[in-house]
Amino acid sequence: MTPKMTKTNKLLVSGINFSIRQATPEDASSLEKLMLEIAQWLKDKGSTQWNELLQGKDVHHLMQKITANEVFLVSQNEQIAGAMILQNTPSDWDKSLWQEKTHKKACYLHRLMVSRLFSGYQLSLAMIKYAESLTRSEQIPRLRLDTKSDVPFLNKLYQSAGFTLKGVQKGYSLYEKVLY
Repeated sequence: MTPKMTKTNKLLVSGINFSIRQATPEDASSLEKLMLEIAQWLKDKGSTQWNELLQGKDVHHLMQKITANEVFLVSQNEQIAGAMILQNTPSDWDKSLWQEKTHKKACYLHRLMVSRLFSGYQLSLAMIKYAESLTRSEQIPRLRLDTKSDVPFLNKLYQSAGFTLKGVQKGYSLYEKVLY
């Protein structure tokens, strides 16, 4: 996604200023560490979501997504606080889950991650709002995401952000938010 971004992009969350920008290839190593941190945290919480990362497999092909300008990095004083992938076309994974619904124009949010050092600040909700704003700026009417259906805290997060559960496919809850 090549969004209409201003030179400086700020998020004010819980009284703290964060910067958000598109990731560059130089960020790849730091982003991989963040993904592993989150994968381990999910595993420690009893979830199998993102387990493939702990086995050395990156099914979202991070470097490809960075090159396609689909990865957004959030930082606070040069320290990575979070990241997300935002795509304006469905991936093969999205098509397998959303099936015939992929003919409707939507952006797809993947790998929403917040470093454990920044948990408790509601940064994930601010990042979702930013993704909504980018989606609207591209004249795309809906934002979609998926999460394992057996991870209650993530399902609750997305519902609290205003997403509607549209169904369950292959053990994944499918969420959508109509933006206009």
